[in-house]
Amino acid sequence: MKLLARLATGRVALWCTFWLLGIPLALVWDGSGACMVTGCRIERSWVAELVIGLFAAASVAMPFGAVVIWRSASNYPREAWWQTLLAMGAKLCAGFWGLLGILCILGFFYLAYGAISAVLAPD
Repeated sequence: MKLLARLATGRVALWCTFWLLGIPLALVWDGSGACMVTGCRIERSWVAELVIGLFAAASVAMPFGAVVIWRSASNYPREAWWQTLLAMGAKLCAGFWGLLGILCILGFFYLAYGAISAVLAPD
């Protein structure tokens, strides 16, 4: 619980949040999304459901990870010009990842609404 509180307030080092939280989360999101788009020659339905679940979970976690990285970058010391550059780059990546996650969540809601209305619509 203390770790979550430290993450939420940005008191964890930027390199930890970016490289140990943000990059693996983005790789899971990219890999599962690419597998969904290309098909990855998946022949078992439970594997396809697992890939879709991974993509959905990563999409939900990405905005929260973006907030953690953003807050950590805000607390990053900026004594040299390159430290300011690193903090701004981390904020750009976090903003991009957060926006992608939110757009995917909205897409899931749109698809769910379409599926539910198709089932409940009178013919």
